[in-house]
Amino acid sequence: MNHAFKKRRLRIGALTLALAGLFALALMRLAMLVLLDGPRLASLAHEEHTAAMQLAAVRGAIVDRDGQPLALSAETRSIYARPRKLLETTTASARARLARALAMTPAALEAKLEKPAPFVWLARHLQPERARVAEELGFESVGAVNEYARFYPESNLAAAVVGLAGTDGQGLSGVELRYDRLVRGAPVELRFYHDALGHPILDSPLELKNAQPGARLELTIDSSIQSAAENYLADQVTKSGAARGAAVVLDPFTGEVLALANVNGASTQRPDRLHDTAIQDAFEPGSTMKGILGAIALQDRAIDPNRQIYCENGEWNLAGRTIHDDSRHGWLDLGGIIEVSSNIGAAKIALTLGADRFYNGLNAFGIGRRSGIDLPGEAAGLIRAPSRWRPIELADHGFGQGVAVTPIQLATAYAAIANGGLVMRPYVVAAAYDPAGNEIMRHTPQALRRAVSPEVAHQMNLLLRNVVNGPDGTGRLAQVADFTVAGKTGTAQMVNPATGGYYQTRLVASFVGFLPADDPRLVILVVLYDVSHGHFGGIYAAPVFSQIASAALQRLEVAPAKLPTGYDTASLLPFDGAASPVSADRAPAETLLDDGSSGPPSVDTAPEFNRTATGVAPDFRGESLRGAFAIARAHRVGIETSGGGYVIAQNPPPGAAVGDTPVQLTLSDNGAAAPTRSASSARHAHPSRRKHAVRLNLRSRSRR
Repeated sequence: MNHAFKKRRLRIGALTLALAGLFALALMRLAMLVLLDGPRLASLAHEEHTAAMQLAAVRGAIVDRDGQPLALSAETRSIYARPRKLLETTTASARARLARALAMTPAALEAKLEKPAPFVWLARHLQPERARVAEELGFESVGAVNEYARFYPESNLAAAVVGLAGTDGQGLSGVELRYDRLVRGAPVELRFYHDALGHPILDSPLELKNAQPGARLELTIDSSIQSAAENYLADQVTKSGAARGAAVVLDPFTGEVLALANVNGASTQRPDRLHDTAIQDAFEPGSTMKGILGAIALQDRAIDPNRQIYCENGEWNLAGRTIHDDSRHGWLDLGGIIEVSSNIGAAKIALTLGADRFYNGLNAFGIGRRSGIDLPGEAAGLIRAPSRWRPIELADHGFGQGVAVTPIQLATAYAAIANGGLVMRPYVVAAAYDPAGNEIMRHTPQALRRAVSPEVAHQMNLLLRNVVNGPDGTGRLAQVADFTVAGKTGTAQMVNPATGGYYQTRLVASFVGFLPADDPRLVILVVLYDVSHGHFGGIYAAPVFSQIASAALQRLEVAPAKLPTGYDTASLLPFDGAASPVSADRAPAETLLDDGSSGPPSVDTAPEFNRTATGVAPDFRGESLRGAFAIARAHRVGIETSGGGYVIAQNPPPGAAVGDTPVQLTLSDNGAAAPTRSASSARHAHPSRRKHAVRLNLRSRSRR
């Protein structure tokens, strides 16, 4: 082996080693790129050559209990652009034509295109005809996709309950938010590839996927009752000058919400889909608390219905403060305290109960805790721990001061009295169905707890009737023709948040009740917020209750008990049997009418009316047909009727001799046309119908 060969072999070996080293370095670098930097580089490459847009699915319809749509989705077109490419390939004048097609200013379009993003929306949810104008301009860097926009075919009916869906199809309030995961369906993110010049390559299989439509929701809301509640409430908000109002209509035995109305006053006429006053705003309930107080006191045996409580003749000093009644009262039992709405009587009952027992009772009725209604943002109200109640505060709580409730809480509490003592969970969604129509969810009635026994609930049912039917009842304007109503008025001063005290001239007026009292079908609450002094619950909220109740009963086809039907003109011959007098010792429960049906309890022990006098026409004016029949039987006179509704005229007139001649009665559905009856005509009326013969007492009442 010569020297030259050795030298050449050394060079080849050195070169081999060098190449091997370089190859090893390349392998190491490749391993680093793959193992360490690979995911980051792949992501950069993917982002460089792909773009994405999310397409919302069709939101499911929201319908009322009868299938009437309250929220639907309509197909629209949305226009997008690739800003950099559009700016590079078009002139300012061409882009101005695009702006006009989209009803935009050129400056607004340029501002969108200057954003540092590979993709921007130029316009969303356009009508297809309008979007077609922009598409026909033929810009390569401008595209369009189908989207679905939410609209509400019944305008603002039940707006706060249904809620609002945003531009991207997400629920923002109401049922739209609470059930968003069911209603919105499964959206699709559309991803497409583009080349180095930005041209889209729209052949990805991802583009072919369809979004899955959302579920259809069936509400418990009845559109007819909801519409009546909103209309009557809106009228009273306008007349009373209230800042806003709320109304709740419940089925007391199931917890189904048939109507949940929210109305803003003149200063905020626009309906609010983002705020639900009925579940999100708390107020001091005032005297509506007395019905709950009475139930708690009876349940805990702190008092009995016949116990007499001295009401201090309208003024009582306690711990340096004076509690007032609007009129002077001496000894009253529980029924009398509730009927005349005595604050002093309620305060003494609360003190007899004590803080702990009263608090536990309120808690059992759901006061101070969320009702569990399936709507977002429910407030819990306000009730402090009983250990912090001073005697004066305990007394104040007895007539609804210092405690805050939401309308849905108060309605649910009175529903427990109506249904026999059970607190039911209120709900607004009955069921949900998938796109194929298969039921995927259903709510059933849920009893949360027992507040009082059935016996106590029945006793309170009877006592609350006197508020509407008694001669001194504060809720007489809540009467509904041919139905017995049980309920309670409330008027409370509003809290001044700046001082922590109370406004002297700003009130919350309310009425809550249920009917028919002997077989409750509806619980209705009406609240008017921020009304001026003198606007009491019995005068302003009670009539709205009556209007809503009348419409709801007609809608549900609830017939009055034992009401004659199927007539246009009816004739009644004189009744030969004399009615037995009502004695004071059988007044606590119910008084039997002459036809065997039950009526409201006797409200006083005044001398008996002359019910055996014949030949003299009693005063039928203002009576319903049922009331006219009862008076005719009591006075043993014949009547002939024509029309329907209330008696607006009679021949011969009241007090005239009739002999054997029937009295001709003309009835009209226009209750406003019925004449006012004089106090002197009361002596001719049947005892069970005296509520029509007593002139309404509209004098000022505090916290009624």
